[in-house]
Amino acid sequence: MGRLIHLLSLHAIITCRVSIKEFDNLFGPKNLETERKEFVNRIEVVVFDEYVKLDFADYKDIFYKVCFELGEDPVEQINKISYLEYKIPNLRKLGAKDFNKTLRVIVALYNSVSPGRQQYIDHHINDVLSRSGTSLGIKWKSGLFYPAGDELLDKELIEGSITRLEQFQQEKKDIQIALENYQAGKLHGVVENCYLAIEGIARKILTNNATLIDNKNALLACLNFSQEWKGILANYIKYANEYRRHATTNRHNLSSEEVESFLYLTCLLIRSLLKDV
Repeated sequence: MGRLIHLLSLHAIITCRVSIKEFDNLFGPKNLETERKEFVNRIEVVVFDEYVKLDFADYKDIFYKVCFELGEDPVEQINKISYLEYKIPNLRKLGAKDFNKTLRVIVALYNSVSPGRQQYIDHHINDVLSRSGTSLGIKWKSGLFYPAGDELLDKELIEGSITRLEQFQQEKKDIQIALENYQAGKLHGVVENCYLAIEGIARKILTNNATLIDNKNALLACLNFSQEWKGILANYIKYANEYRRHATTNRHNLSSEEVESFLYLTCLLIRSLLKDV
């Protein structure tokens, strides 16, 4: 009975979505920071809180897997709230009320549960995103958050690149980190990780362990591009290599438009290099 009442309560919350959103629009949209806080609060209720209700062994296994994905020490996390192994923290603790940390926990959780539970997460993430009166700058699909940019470019380049990287797990993680930094509005952390992804792909295609700058000519030879386009790729490699090589204080200035363009160009290169994958 208690479970039924809880589900009915959640249903009541969901059914009032339109009127609350219309109310917010009528009296002025909230700022991005407020919308992000509300996103975190809703996710904690409809996703994170549901997992602590699972069988202890089942939830403990999921918690450990999530910590592994995040690079967190699960024992340390447990010790923060209790020295008793039978008390496992709510996933809220890993998100720490922080928008970007919460996004990372969601992705880690998605990768740690069964397909049936993934469907549950898919449904609620999209529902929670639809409640925001102001764009959060993200969208969710198949276990990953994407920047909410141009729909066609996102689908053809970003989503397409992620799909092609299934056989390149480390490079997929590099692109995911670049996306996380981009979504967080960070100017640093995008170019560097895009570079690492292309460097890793080049090493695997060319079966060596050389740097991207040293693999440049061999990589260019793999692409059926004109000399003019190869010049663009050569400058891409030079640009990223110099950005990574210099200390932060000596790096050239970046704009958000420049970072976004570099991300899309990286995805275009991935699609070209892995067109037969």
